[in-house]
Amino acid sequence: MARLTAFVAFVDLWLTRVLDAAVIGLAGLLFCLLNYAVFTRFILNDSVSWSEELPAHVLATLTFIGAAYLTRTSEHLGFDAVVRILRPGLKRAVMAGNLILMAFFGGLLAYYGGIAAQSFGSRMLISVDLPMALFRYAMPVGGALIALISLTRLAGLLTGQVHPDDLLPESDA
Repeated sequence: MARLTAFVAFVDLWLTRVLDAAVIGLAGLLFCLLNYAVFTRFILNDSVSWSEELPAHVLATLTFIGAAYLTRTSEHLGFDAVVRILRPGLKRAVMAGNLILMAFFGGLLAYYGGIAAQSFGSRMLISVDLPMALFRYAMPVGGALIALISLTRLAGLLTGQVHPDDLLPESDA
């Protein structure tokens, strides 16, 4: 049991660090790309060729990686007001069911996202010499991370290492 607890803590710490860096990096990249495109268009009066295509693909990547980040921080869309008023045993069962469904959804997203990403093959972006699959693989990566986070939390919940209230977003109260 101690090994499982240590493994769950290690995976959780690793995921937190990687997701923090990825989301901050992608958001920073998107910020820089958009500001540069605006600067060149309105200040230099000379638009860059990638001003719409590249930021759109970075935003799509940020969306899927951000979904995994929100899963990790428990800030994803949910009905936590209902869960907060449940008795502890029922709350644990509802949270376990929720984590199972989220892991299933993440697995589906990873599987079908991988199929969709592979369908782009060696196609390149029109305005920049980058493979389209580079951005399309964010969907299966995000799905796999959602599944991994959910299964890790489920293991912690079932072993008693994680309290159901720890899986709820911060209260507004």
